[in-house]
Amino acid sequence: KIVTLFCTLLMVLPTILFSFCWVLWIAARNMFFVSRWPVGVMYHGQSPAQLHQPREYWVKASLVDMVNLKGETGCVGFVYAFIHSFLGCIICDVAYKGYWFDTVTGRLIWRMELSMMTGCVSTALLWVVTMRSVMGKASWIRLKPLYSYVSPIGIWFAVIHIIAFGVKGWNTLFNMNYHNGQLSITFVSSMFPACVLLVHHIMAIFGTKKVCSGDHLWKHSVVNIATDQYERLVTRISDLSPDLLDCTMRANDLSMRDASMRDTTRAVSTKDITDDDEQGFSNFMKNLEVP
Repeated sequence: KIVTLFCTLLMVLPTILFSFCWVLWIAARNMFFVSRWPVGVMYHGQSPAQLHQPREYWVKASLVDMVNLKGETGCVGFVYAFIHSFLGCIICDVAYKGYWFDTVTGRLIWRMELSMMTGCVSTALLWVVTMRSVMGKASWIRLKPLYSYVSPIGIWFAVIHIIAFGVKGWNTLFNMNYHNGQLSITFVSSMFPACVLLVHHIMAIFGTKKVCSGDHLWKHSVVNIATDQYERLVTRISDLSPDLLDCTMRANDLSMRDASMRDTTRAVSTKDITDDDEQGFSNFMKNLEVP
């Protein structure tokens, strides 16, 4: 309980900073999907024990959707980090950033050397993690430690990079006369990942993370909607023509087998599906209205 309470206090600042982006993300996705279906169905609970009318879980469903998109979000984030690193190397010159350099020796001051070094290391490590997300099916890159260890280490180097760069000005954090009372950008951008990672490590060390292996894992809301529509279609076909449903299932099974063996260049025989079955299925789908 003490660990949980301490971690809760650490997460106050990240939660506040995240809440603004989360609200904007909810508004943007609702505006995008409002023309496709009632947005309320995107936030239905996905427990297997749901009643006929599932309850809406706006917070949990939206957070699950964000977690399901972590691969895509990470790739976009790396693009910004890569651009930042590239521009940092370009402007690391006395003509652009004179205060980075010692006026006597002409070399980078120690804070800037530490910042540049940790920034380069972070970019390199996060590049490897990004390649794991983009090319995850390649045999040479199927290494789970990339997510478990390399990713946090790369983010910690990024945190040190930001702190070393801006810690000198943190004495004005609560000075209302400095930047109209706004917090230092280096403080905000470093404390968010630092607190999240610190909580992650503390809970992992003390074993206070909740084990969810016995719980039902939710799917992305759009995937859940597509699955529900598919199950309704199968139910209607089953009620109207069980024989046609059996033919459809066999065709689907053969299609999946063909996809699984495509890498080995072996063709899958479709002799179990006759022309009459295909023609019957086509005629049936033309007359079937899917809600």
